[in-house]
Amino acid sequence: MATPMSVSIVSAEEAVWRGEAEMVVARSPEGEFAILNNHIPFLAALVPGRVSIVSGSERAEYFVSGGFLEASRGVGSARPQKEGGEVGSESDEDGHEYHVIVLADDAEDLSQIDAAEARRRLEEAQSEAAEASDERAEARMRIERARAELAASGHGS
Repeated sequence: MATPMSVSIVSAEEAVWRGEAEMVVARSPEGEFAILNNHIPFLAALVPGRVSIVSGSERAEYFVSGGFLEASRGVGSARPQKEGGEVGSESDEDGHEYHVIVLADDAEDLSQIDAAEARRRLEEAQSEAAEASDERAEARMRIERARAELAASGHGS
């Protein structure tokens, strides 16, 4: 069993998930990646898709529409300094020295995604993209988000 780390998923509206996990799996423009405890400090932009939080045989999965993932030692993104300028480590309130935070534009528990509603949003965005040339870029973004949401939920594309 791997050593657990502190993990949080937050959106602008709420703290979506907080707890400890052994691994976090997410997707950036460069591809899928996984973070384990004591990974080198890491910052990545996230593309729409699945974020998995793994702890033993349990797995929590969320759809994020985009955002950032930061993995680092210490509380927050800054490593605290000891007296004299020496860099030390600091634990969070649960005793974890390593933390992963997902700063999501929007995050939703995959088990709560309604496949029919996601398909409806995809069809609506595709229809708008075909009709409105002025708003084509925005419609394409909605299409990609809806496709990623369907794929992440396991209901096709």
